[in-house]
Amino acid sequence: MKKVSELFEAKAYNPWEIATIRNGSAGFRIPEYQRKYDWSSKNIKRLMADIFSSFEYLSRKNDASAFTFLGTLILVKDRKQEPSFKGKSFSIVDGQQRLTTLTLLSCALIERLRILRNTIPSISPRVDNWLEIEANSLESVLFDCVCGYQKVQGRNFYPFPRIVRDDDIRGDSFQSETLKSGIAKFLSKFEKFYQKEDEEFSIPDPGKTVDGEKINENYLEIRGLLEKLNQQNGLNKHDYPVIHADRFQHGGYKQLWKKTHDVLQSDGSKEISVIERKSEIHGYFRTLMLGSYFCNYVAVTTVITPDESAAFDIFDALNTTGEPLTALETLKPQVIKTVNELNGKYEGSPCDISFKNIDEIMANYYPETKQKQDETKNLIVTFFLYMEGRKIPLDLSIQRRELLLLFQKSKNKTKNPAKFIEALSDVSKYRCDYWLQSNIGRINRYHPDQSEAETVKLLCSLISATKASLTIPILARYWVDGNKNNNDYRMYIDVLKAISAFLILRRAATGGTAGIDTCFREIMETGNNSKKFGLCTGLDFEEDILELDVLKSALRSKLEISQFKFKSKQEWIDHVVNTPIYSSSQPIARFLLFCANHNTDQDTDNTGLVTREGKSKSDDRDFLTFDKWNSEHYRTVEHVAPNSDKPDGWDLKIYTSTRDIRNTLGNLILLPSKENSVVGTASWPKKKLFYSALTNKNIEERKKALKKANREGMKFKASTEDLIRSRTRLSMLDGIGDVPKWDKDFIEKRSRRLAALAWDKLWPWLN
Repeated sequence: MKKVSELFEAKAYNPWEIATIRNGSAGFRIPEYQRKYDWSSKNIKRLMADIFSSFEYLSRKNDASAFTFLGTLILVKDRKQEPSFKGKSFSIVDGQQRLTTLTLLSCALIERLRILRNTIPSISPRVDNWLEIEANSLESVLFDCVCGYQKVQGRNFYPFPRIVRDDDIRGDSFQSETLKSGIAKFLSKFEKFYQKEDEEFSIPDPGKTVDGEKINENYLEIRGLLEKLNQQNGLNKHDYPVIHADRFQHGGYKQLWKKTHDVLQSDGSKEISVIERKSEIHGYFRTLMLGSYFCNYVAVTTVITPDESAAFDIFDALNTTGEPLTALETLKPQVIKTVNELNGKYEGSPCDISFKNIDEIMANYYPETKQKQDETKNLIVTFFLYMEGRKIPLDLSIQRRELLLLFQKSKNKTKNPAKFIEALSDVSKYRCDYWLQSNIGRINRYHPDQSEAETVKLLCSLISATKASLTIPILARYWVDGNKNNNDYRMYIDVLKAISAFLILRRAATGGTAGIDTCFREIMETGNNSKKFGLCTGLDFEEDILELDVLKSALRSKLEISQFKFKSKQEWIDHVVNTPIYSSSQPIARFLLFCANHNTDQDTDNTGLVTREGKSKSDDRDFLTFDKWNSEHYRTVEHVAPNSDKPDGWDLKIYTSTRDIRNTLGNLILLPSKENSVVGTASWPKKKLFYSALTNKNIEERKKALKKANREGMKFKASTEDLIRSRTRLSMLDGIGDVPKWDKDFIEKRSRRLAALAWDKLWPWLN
């Protein structure tokens, strides 16, 4: 059993201590899954403000507040080291933006000291010698933060940049190294500048690299802020504190000088007093102090672990403001590594294209951090069912580990990593275009036939509204198959209808969702169990999809073996009549009303009821369309008998029955928007006026009914009054206002009729 101490070591390090871990041989690598270096000017100014403020505080007290604490750096030792690199490579799991900026600040301090050194006059041999030794020592420490040296042979050493990105290769010679990234090129050029002892650094041409441009841009920003250290007006502009010369010996400032006792055999008080009187040297002296402060008082909590999984877990535990790495982001470097090993080039490969498709979806449709995190977790849940028929939790740590393992298992079976990532991309695309309601219009690009597109959008909107996310693996399986099969989505549409029918029939009869997710999972699962049907692709993607009849039979069996066991229309209706569907799911109630009223007309023998017998199809009774479903006219589910405790003027049996009659299907209608007026609790005679105003075929009669309702004290929303005065009428409410008495018996009778009509529409989709 491993000890905690073996999993990781954690310590607060200053920048030099970070650079010189493992005896100075450490080189830091930014993995492929990390985003580009993109710290803004605001980030840079905030960092410098923190450093300047704490630097000034040191002149007052030498306590914990004098330190600048800059968060966490999490490092994991790379399993595979660069072949010709004699150092030790560590991947940066968290903190690359911070560490890169601190490295640039090290460069800028070296350059600034060199520029200022040539502007100062001689003070005395003793002081000049001391300052030169302090400066040389400080520059050496700062340069350790920028580059390291690897022993090649004998007394020969070859430099390496402390930080590189994943596509860089550090070597022990010019021939064995490949430095492509902006940061690697910048640090490599700075090493040459340092060795030549030049005064001003010429930043490298970033070429076409975005990160190279940002590196240069931020370096110039830091360089400019360091110049303002000695310009009182410049510091005031940025609200940075000013360090006056008369404070050079205050507080903890004497702790910044490392060579005073060695060179001066004193604490340097006398020599600093001389410097305080020489204004020409103040800028250089102040910058030396800042450089020493940077190397000794800036602190980063550094966590080092040999275990990548542990690194990610630690990152999640410590990360409170950053963006956790998703399971997709930790999978990506493994995919890149695999493709490079198999084919030699990841860029432009099928895996690269598939990942870019996923990244584009995340960037465009889930731009906020939490949105991206949530969608990625849900995508992984969908994908595991899609591929392996296996349930996986939303836990981030588990998802990272399991996705990597699934990729390895699939790759070993297919010998082709592209299939795995392509499937992941397909599922992501299906979730984006068919599940995300803001994208519902994208469905038209796959279904050019208007009628077909209307049906798909309607049913996808229904499924999304019910949050039945475990239907997605089933639907995605058939959609991807249709997509690969010359965009033939006929079977997909039939499956979509079957899934929708099952969802409505089961939820309408049972009321709740208990057990329904298990039903959907068992359709995907494999195993020697009659309840499992093995629709998943399998690790090798060779599992055939279920034939339509087999899938429908599987879904019907899930109705028959449920605890309610409704095998017939009548049994199902008996359940629906007693289900308080409004309380359990308003989207289900709404869709039931759409199905029940579709292609019907008023039943002349039963006032207030509708029928399909002997009725011809009418456009204003064609309710099963996306336009109608999405319309504001039938947006909300409302009660006829008020949903309150024993309102005046209503049948008490509605409210005293052991069953929740008022929330059953027969007491529900659809209205444009929720009326926050007396309509909700009005008496039946007054409500009849309201329904008449909404349904009368004659506009003038509707207006008259509206005026009469207003005289009765019923005030409607302006949008509802506009609707009543327009050409549009709410035909789904036809006959409701003609019912003489709205009581318990009528509600039950209407529930049965509506349920029967809904069954007649839904059952053929499933049978």
